[in-house]
Amino acid sequence: MSENTFGHPLSGLGWNPRVETAFDAAARHSTHVLLPARVTEARRGAVGVRLPQHETASLAPAVRKAAETDPATAPTSGDWVAVRRSGDTWLVEAVLERSGTLVRQGVAKDSHDQVLAANIDAVLICEAADQGPNVGRLERFLSLAWTSGATPIVAITKAELAGERLPEVVELVESVTTGADVHTVSAHTGLGLEELAARLRPGATWVLLGTSGAGKSSLLNALAGKTVMETGAIREDRRGRHTTTHRQLIPMPGGALFLDIPGVRRIDVPGDESGVDRTFADINALAEQCRFRDCAHGDEPGCAVNAAVDEGELDTRRLERWYKLRREAEWNRSRGDARLRAERRKEWKKNDRHGREAARRKRGY
Repeated sequence: MSENTFGHPLSGLGWNPRVETAFDAAARHSTHVLLPARVTEARRGAVGVRLPQHETASLAPAVRKAAETDPATAPTSGDWVAVRRSGDTWLVEAVLERSGTLVRQGVAKDSHDQVLAANIDAVLICEAADQGPNVGRLERFLSLAWTSGATPIVAITKAELAGERLPEVVELVESVTTGADVHTVSAHTGLGLEELAARLRPGATWVLLGTSGAGKSSLLNALAGKTVMETGAIREDRRGRHTTTHRQLIPMPGGALFLDIPGVRRIDVPGDESGVDRTFADINALAEQCRFRDCAHGDEPGCAVNAAVDEGELDTRRLERWYKLRREAEWNRSRGDARLRAERRKEWKKNDRHGREAARRKRGY
């Protein structure tokens, strides 16, 4: 590598040796002069990038065609891309290999996944103390975060609004966040902000995940010490209004970066079951103690999972949610496999047709 990583103009945006290697490979295989850039926000047919100055870049034909075939390949917030100048415009020539990708299972008939954020190091899941908490939704967010390869951290926001219920809320959240740290915070009073801010190391990319009204924008402003995101007015039911409608990359004073994405209304867990397994690590640990390896946790003798339920060590509702998310992951994996098989058949038919046409031309008719 020819240039010191820490002295690179994009080092403040998370530039690192892995990204440098990926860019060097793309530059070597291109006939154009390329520059590295990071996507700050995704727009329809274009992206906002930092070079390090802010620019708008359109998609080169190859990148656009790939995105039409598989929307998951389209550049999104957090992506590192190789861009080139074409007349008065910038073009995204290549999307560099990703690391730490937050992917939501596709809900459309084509089952294509939706990439919510790319190249992330940590996922800060916001759950409002005055709105529940909704542990089923939290388990879904955790499954999504664990699958990304990034570190999930849970923030119980709006702590000042929970009143005497706060200890109960914290206990309930901690009961379903196996392996993930929990921070109780208040953007209004400053509770817990110092401890959370201490985790924001320079160059690391975080993503905020939570529903509308979870206090994400207020928390980000409080951590930044200034207004970096607009906040919605509080409605009569004390829920916040939806404020974020697009993805963007926000630098923090200490050198960390935050990707703020729209409040997610629906979360379908990915076909990769690893995230569900990490979220329910307590149940998986019990399952390993069952007498039979293929125990279905039904009427089998020696079932450690059922024993834990009978003894009050495992909440039946959590066990039911585990079953539900595992079934959902299995179904989504089968949908993805079916889509890939259909695309392969389509490509084979296309190649076969082109082969027959070439043969006819060669024979002269």
